[in-house]
This record gives sequence, structure tokens and C-alpha cells, in this order.
Amino acid sequence: MAQRSMSRRSGSPRSLRVQVGGVLLTLGLLLMFGNLGLALTGLPGFLKGLGIEAIGLPAAAALATLKFFRTLAFHPAALLPFACGILVLFFALAGILSGLMLLRRRTVENA
Repeated sequence: MAQRSMSRRSGSPRSLRVQVGGVLLTLGLLLMFGNLGLALTGLPGFLKGLGIEAIGLPAAAALATLKFFRTLAFHPAALLPFACGILVLFFALAGILSGLMLLRRRTVENA
């Protein structure tokens, strides 16, 4: 009887896997939404700087793309925050996918 209570307290590998999956999923979602929130707060200032009202959306999008490639070619260090943002998004997506993989049920078919 003592062995049964000890085995119940230690937890099964399934419950540990579910807990780790939930934690990874939660952290990934927090990183994703936090990074998205930071990007959205800077969006109005960025769009106002492009002058969308004066030239229209397609021309402003083309100018923004050209500005990005010019910065990439002549000032690569200026894109370091952009690269860090992509890295954070990668870690967030990796956490979400890892959490979902740990949370899914594995079905074993008997032959």
C-alpha cells in the first residue's frame, strides 16, 4: 500500500508532459502577443512618417520596402532590433509548437 501512494505522488510521465506542454504553450503565446503589442504601438508613428495620406497606400508600401532594402544594404547594424524581433518570434513559435506537440494525445493502435 505504501508503494501505491508513493507512485501516485511522484506523478506519471504523462502528467509531467502535459504540464510542460502547457507551460511552453503559455510562454510562447505570451512572447508572441507581447512582441505583437510592441510592434503595434510603433505602427502609427511609422505610418505617419511615410505620409500615407498624401501619396496613398501602394506608393507608401513601395517606399517602405525600398527604404528597408536601402537600410539593409548601407546600414546593416540599424536592422539589429528587427533581427532580434524575428528571433523572439521564432522562439515564441517554437514554444507554441513544442507545447502543442506535448499536449496532443498519442493514440496507439493495437495490431
